[in-house]
Formats: sequence, C-alpha cells, structure tokens
Amino acid sequence: MTSPTTLSFVRHGLVHNPQGLYYGRLPGFRLSDEGIQQAQRTSELLSKKPLVAIFSSPLLRARQTAKIILAPHPHLSLKISQFVHETHTPFDGQPGSVPAARNWDVYTGSPPEYEQPLNILTRTQKFVAHIRRKYAGQHIVIVTHGDVVVFMVLWAKQLPITIEQKVNFHQAGLSDPFPAPASISTFTYQTAFADEIPQLDYLNPSH
Repeated sequence: MTSPTTLSFVRHGLVHNPQGLYYGRLPGFRLSDEGIQQAQRTSELLSKKPLVAIFSSPLLRARQTAKIILAPHPHLSLKISQFVHETHTPFDGQPGSVPAARNWDVYTGSPPEYEQPLNILTRTQKFVAHIRRKYAGQHIVIVTHGDVVVFMVLWAKQLPITIEQKVNFHQAGLSDPFPAPASISTFTYQTAFADEIPQLDYLNPSH
C-alpha cells in the first residue's frame, strides 16, 4: 500500500488593514501583529510534519505566512504559484463595506474578465493534480486565500460550487463559518486516481 498524499491548505494570517479596504490582489498588504502570531501557532503545529514542499500565493500576506511556516524546515525553500492566487474581482481597493453589503458576494454581476467560483476551483484543481503527481505519497503545504480553500472544501464535501454555498459554508460541517486566518484544511489522498475525493480535516490553531 502506498503512502497517502497530504495537501495542507493554509489560509494566510490576519492582515494589517487600518483603512478597512477590500485589498484582494492589491500588493503590499502585510500581516498584522495578530496575523504573525496566528502564523506562528500554525507553524508550531506543522513543525514536526515531514514536509517536502511549501507553496504560496504571490501576495505578501501569504508569503509572510509561508515563511513563518517554513522556518522550522530550513532544508526547504518557498515556491510561488499563481494557481493559488487570491480571487480576481472588480472590488480591489474599495471600502470593505461594499462587498460586506453584498454578503461578500464578489462574483454576481462581475464582468467576464473576472473570476467565478468554478474558475477558482478549476485552477486550484490543476495545481492539485500536478502536486499529486510530483509529490505522491508526501506532505505539502499550500498557503493561499479564503475562497480558494472554500471551493476546495465544498468540492471535497461534494457540495455545489456556488456563491450561495460559500455563504452557507457552515453546511460543509466545519467548525468555522469561513476558513479562519492561518487555519489548516488538509486534504488526504489515499490513491493516485485522478477522480478520488480526499478526506478533509480542518483545524483552527487559534481555538
């Protein structure tokens, strides 16, 4: 029997955002002091795991979180992937109250150059397929963003990949209504079959 392939998706820690903007893909948004502490707790939980690779979204907050997780694993270097980037929406730079008033629906009515939920899942699944082939039987960490995790979780729970399901995320059976900052959503694949539905484990280190 081959060893399972383990993919731990980590949402970045809390962000320093005193203006309350929807920052999306805007550059330069760093972790807050609390976000650094959250990432450190996550790093402690992952420090004893036999990690073989750590990937990150290109954005600063994700890279900072990933480097904190990387610290106990000096033999590894950080890898960046566009496939686990933040959602591409038209709301970047707007007050956070704007998407909040839409119940954080940044998809409905967006022009076609922006992403929809299935676009995000598709690019994430391409990344996962590549990782499963390259690192079969090993443990990988991917530091990314909330909606990337949400749509992977919904898929693993075989729930519809829709904005309505995202809003009702608690129906996925997780302990939080949305992936918490620096939380770990681990997908475990027992086989090499491309269509395997993995086991999902969710952990919020702040609890």
